[in-house]
Amino acid sequence: MTTDASSALPEPQAVVAALTGAAIFLVVVLGPDDDSTATVRDLCADLAGLVRAVGFRDLEGHLSCVTGFGAAAWDRIAGTDRPAELHSFREIKAGSRHAVATPGDVVFHIRATRMDLCFELASQIMTRLGGAVTVADEVHGFRYFDDRDLIGFVDGTENPTGAAAARAVLIGPEDHEFAGGSYVIVQQYLHDVAAWNRLPVEEQEKIIGRAKLSDIELSDDVKPSSAHNALTTITRDDGEEVQIVRDNMPFGSVGDGRYGTYFIGYARSPATIEQMLTNMFVGRPEGNYDRLLDFSTAVTGCLFFVPAVPLLENLGAVGTPASEPGPGPAAEPPAPGPPGPHGSLEIGGLKGASGDG
Repeated sequence: MTTDASSALPEPQAVVAALTGAAIFLVVVLGPDDDSTATVRDLCADLAGLVRAVGFRDLEGHLSCVTGFGAAAWDRIAGTDRPAELHSFREIKAGSRHAVATPGDVVFHIRATRMDLCFELASQIMTRLGGAVTVADEVHGFRYFDDRDLIGFVDGTENPTGAAAARAVLIGPEDHEFAGGSYVIVQQYLHDVAAWNRLPVEEQEKIIGRAKLSDIELSDDVKPSSAHNALTTITRDDGEEVQIVRDNMPFGSVGDGRYGTYFIGYARSPATIEQMLTNMFVGRPEGNYDRLLDFSTAVTGCLFFVPAVPLLENLGAVGTPASEPGPGPAAEPPAPGPPGPHGSLEIGGLKGASGDG
């Protein structure tokens, strides 16, 4: 019998929630003052209740919100050591292709079956945050027919499910202080749909690596090594595939011809997605890049750490003294020892610039 290893971890956020028909991706930047930091901490403590209050209007709406923090924001808000692999998004430049790095301190990934639930929760979050943050990126995603993107192909076909999804995205004993957490990379891609649609379907299929209508993967003797799904398949030395969970959503506005896909990928280690991006933008081998990038341009890029629920809710306790010192002689200090795993919380070669936030 196989045991779900995630059952021993702290409760994770809803990173492996079922795909929904609507989403809002909200990326904000903190103000420079301590009050701004405190405001975000307070929201973290109350966020679960806020989701319940809004979601109670339609219990079948499956409203959820995943909250993640950039490297610099984590330093300010948590006041603890960083998770082992948390760093600023690493941009990649190769020829005319550029995976850009853009500002982002906190991400809110809001999902539901109805956009009105997403919109109400996003509004309540921004009301709570007020002037403590500025919005760096806001995208309203929608389900397009049978989970297709705006270039006509099904997106997320290879997502793992159930226990396999949990193993793919949840940090385990390799970084036990942050177990139950996850990493998420977000990118907004804009598509030249008119140019794409001028390609014959057979050529589109070779670029993606799947049949457009049936969504069946092309055979290896037909699929080129530069196909999107070939370059984004990452395997270990033993041949086992390293998986991630994608919850990509289409977005767009017909008035200005703006069509795009919001990529959001959750992983146990950001290195998996970073390798995918290197394969896409630089190539595997170098120069054998993802031809989809001839029609799609990345205009944002951020990396965040998604803490487990207990850690998220306890962020509000950071910097709050446990008690006021009383009069009288000071007690003898305890013998020196290692700090708790979260300090005051007390709970248990890429191409491009590498920033540490």
